[in-house]
Amino acid sequence: MTARTPMRLSFRTRLGLIITMVFIAAGAGLLTVQYFVVQQLFATAMWVTTVSCAVDGDEPPVVHETIEEATGCGLIGSSGYPGPPPLDGSGPTQFQGSGADEFTAGAVIRQSIFLSNEVGGGLLIWSIVLLVVFAAIAAAIAFWLSRRSLDRIGEVTAATRDISERDLGRRLDLPGPHDEIKELGDTIDGMLDRLQLAFAAQDRFVANASHELRTPLTTTRAALEIPLEQGAVPRSLEPNVRRALRATEQSERLITALLALARSRAGIDGAGPLDLAEVTRGELDDLSGAAREWGIEVHAEISTVSAVGEPVLVARAVRNLLDNGIRHNIQGGELHVRVHREGADAVVEVANTGTAVTPASLALLAEPFYRGDASRTSHGEGVGLGLAIVESVAATHGGRLELTARDGGGLIARLTLPAEPT
Repeated sequence: MTARTPMRLSFRTRLGLIITMVFIAAGAGLLTVQYFVVQQLFATAMWVTTVSCAVDGDEPPVVHETIEEATGCGLIGSSGYPGPPPLDGSGPTQFQGSGADEFTAGAVIRQSIFLSNEVGGGLLIWSIVLLVVFAAIAAAIAFWLSRRSLDRIGEVTAATRDISERDLGRRLDLPGPHDEIKELGDTIDGMLDRLQLAFAAQDRFVANASHELRTPLTTTRAALEIPLEQGAVPRSLEPNVRRALRATEQSERLITALLALARSRAGIDGAGPLDLAEVTRGELDDLSGAAREWGIEVHAEISTVSAVGEPVLVARAVRNLLDNGIRHNIQGGELHVRVHREGADAVVEVANTGTAVTPASLALLAEPFYRGDASRTSHGEGVGLGLAIVESVAATHGGRLELTARDGGGLIARLTLPAEPT
């Protein structure tokens, strides 16, 4: 049983939460201080109300005996009550007089205490309510700001993810102010410039080296074939000469494949509408002899469909698919070829019988020079570039190559190219 990966919050969410929590903490602190300040002001006001008149200086307040003595000084507290009355209503509230005066003073003091408690309690409740309301508003503003601030980074991420070695000519070219995000986009564009130059130099080297090697290999093959045809090679040396000739032919096939791969990576020149069904039929006819030689039964279901592409590269890709299906097949096996249209795509599907393909091998079949399991190669010698060229041609045309293990053994290869708009 595998352990479940804990869910992690995105940076945008964490930023919004941090801003919200900071606002809540600051608002709670401000309202707390305000509440205690108001409470202290009420306590001071009650002290002034109950002890009304005081002697100048640091002397204690004067406690009066009657209303007449407190005239002009306000209400007074009872004798022996030295400080502000508690705000909960406890403590002495009786006026040291008699009759109506005492009742009036006590009532006013109790009313003042009641007023203080009501205002203090209401202030606390409304402070909490306002804190919750403004916390919600702050959270909404924080998430909006974080989304707005990070949207440009999301654009950089999405654009960078879409760029591959097949389209290094694309650039982010971010609009907007020259800030840190703009600097990041320009830095990525600079990196893409350097990568494009490096890939272009590599492709030029492969193309030039392959082209330069073809001439001496052609000369070597001719020098070996002519003596064999003329019978000028001693019988004891003939096996070695034929072995050297096969090695030369293998090298020529490798160089031809390298040239095709370099050309497919370089881009498309002269792309236009082409009859994919006609291309497939032509390549299938060329390879029918090899299929008959190895006892492979071909089943073709080819519908008329027009694709957009460079004719030579598309023909090379289709031929490689068919050759791969024949070469990596079993004796007396089957080859199913289907050409059809799926929406805006033109599809060439080649399925062959054969040994089972492991998932690890399937993921690497389109890698250059990867020949797969040794058991897959049943007829002839490959150079390990067939499917790599197909994938490169597909990517250059904006298509794709899909490889799937066939039930019962073998491989299903689907070449998808843009179809000509109808």
